[in-house]
Amino acid sequence: MTENTDQLLDTITRVVPALLTALEAFDQVQANLHPPQLPELMNFLQPFADTLQAEHDYFSNVEFPADARHIREVIGQANGYCLRACDSLSQAAASAGSDFGAVMRAMRAHARAQEYIYGLAGPLSPVSQYFLEPAAREDHELIRALAAPQGAMKTGIISAGNDRSERGGFSVYVPENLLPQQPAPVVMVLHGGTGHGADFLWSWLREARTRGFILVAPTSIGETWSINEEDVDLQHLLRVLRFVQQEWSVDSGRIMLAGMSDGATFSLIAGLNANSPFTHLAPFSGVLHPELALLDRLQYARNKPIYLVHGTRDWMFPVEIALMAEQQLNAAGASLTYRQIEGLSHQFARREIPALMDWFRATEAH
Repeated sequence: MTENTDQLLDTITRVVPALLTALEAFDQVQANLHPPQLPELMNFLQPFADTLQAEHDYFSNVEFPADARHIREVIGQANGYCLRACDSLSQAAASAGSDFGAVMRAMRAHARAQEYIYGLAGPLSPVSQYFLEPAAREDHELIRALAAPQGAMKTGIISAGNDRSERGGFSVYVPENLLPQQPAPVVMVLHGGTGHGADFLWSWLREARTRGFILVAPTSIGETWSINEEDVDLQHLLRVLRFVQQEWSVDSGRIMLAGMSDGATFSLIAGLNANSPFTHLAPFSGVLHPELALLDRLQYARNKPIYLVHGTRDWMFPVEIALMAEQQLNAAGASLTYRQIEGLSHQFARREIPALMDWFRATEAH
């Protein structure tokens, strides 16, 4: 092994753990995000950002051979986006949480950092472990299976018209170890207002890889979902679902539609329909649109498995809105699970996904 190779390996084994630790710390901040608490959260995050900056500076001065420049590019981009996420969050903290645009930029940069480093999940087991649920990170058989896809079936992340500059496309994640003949559950996830499916995908990918479900993250045609013109985005979702069903073997009894904020509101609009293909619904921090009751659409909630999540500190849609939705859905005969998260702001409750997926597996659609 040459001195240059030793230095290259040393560089990778220094910078990648620093990156993954910073990404994990950002996950913790995101889970606890509440505008008044941003300065405190930034104090927690800053040491991880400082460590990553130091390792990135060292990494940037190491010469990579020609056949390893792709690795340098991937790690460098991931580092850059993670540092950008931390910088944007620092700007938001300096504004005492009033600069919501900086918060959104931080979230988008965090997603891009994950997107880049995921490209090394196959050859680098620490990266693969980061993209698994914590309880599965020592499952070396699973890690090996994910690193060695079977057969010619398309797996991994596939996108169509879903660059960040585009609207109305979608991204799909198919677990690399999924067998062609194995019908898989599908989870379609709808981003919040002004969001993008290519970003929201990363909030769910860890569970999809661990549990073996097909993850679908469409992007709304407009800046948000067509809540007042339902058919525009509903037809878009149905087209995407048909594509997935044509390309892969799907368990038609396990097709969940989930969403955050405006995406949650639209998941109820799209799911409470006659002959809806969505067997389970999971709205996070959204609203049960009043027109569903006015148009007698709550009849379609009868026996429908619905997992409703809301935070007690939601500043956009106060928790009382969720409590009213709980009453209406129960009165309509829904098979409802209501999860009220103490202290959660208007923020995606990512920590709730494992419990949601346990419920999804155990709850039969009628």
